[in-house]
Amino acid sequence: MKDLSHSTALSLLQSHPIAMLLIDGNDKIQGFNNAFAALLGEAAATLQGASPADGLVTSLLGPGTLINWIMPDGDERWLTVEACTVDTDPGMTARFYQDVTEKLRLRNERDSLQAALKEQALRDEQLPGLLSRYGIEVSLEPLVSRSRRYDSPLSLVCISIDSSHDRDKAVTKISYLLKDQTRWADLVGCTDGHDFILILQETTQGSALQLVDKLATRITQMNNSAEHPIHACYGITECRKNDDVDSMLDRAEAALTDARQSDSGTVIATEA
Repeated sequence: MKDLSHSTALSLLQSHPIAMLLIDGNDKIQGFNNAFAALLGEAAATLQGASPADGLVTSLLGPGTLINWIMPDGDERWLTVEACTVDTDPGMTARFYQDVTEKLRLRNERDSLQAALKEQALRDEQLPGLLSRYGIEVSLEPLVSRSRRYDSPLSLVCISIDSSHDRDKAVTKISYLLKDQTRWADLVGCTDGHDFILILQETTQGSALQLVDKLATRITQMNNSAEHPIHACYGITECRKNDDVDSMLDRAEAALTDARQSDSGTVIATEA
């Protein structure tokens, strides 16, 4: 690089895609390359020898390392900025501007996609109004911690349904029923196997049993006018002192398994 002629070095700087601006010790603009001129359009012709304080490039000289800039054609760009002193002239400062608009756009798209995927993972694919099994686990964790810390009641109800015709339609009907019969603070989820899980905040096991009785009554009423009845069984548990998410879910689902092995309509509540 030491053997480069002055004209060759100047040509390299002029053709470099990264915009460059030179400012001397008196805060006068001493030079810029073609990439920098493109940032300003026709106004670049008036820059040589001008003071940055005149206002034309003020926003390009801020203290930050990322600058929002409006191009002459109105296009919005994002530029990263690096500044360094020139060794051969200590009073001279070189500022380099790199267009990272596309990189930021791709990053924002990635972040939006990740957020969408995360939200999708929390929601049931078939019933987006309900939480998925993963969504239940994520939502339950802080509630179990709160229940243990403040000794506040927290109950889980697992529900399995059976229908002799069109189980998907039956699942949809029950999902509407559960959303209608639960409070705004309660959470309703559905597993991949189409078992429902209710998270009932500030609810004792006794109160959860009352809700199950009401749900069973409503399902019976639905069956009276339905060609294909829906049968349900229930497993119930309440949060205990040493519970975590896994132990509480395991206990509720074990109760549901016991209920499923009995007659339809069976309710199994674990011992408090």
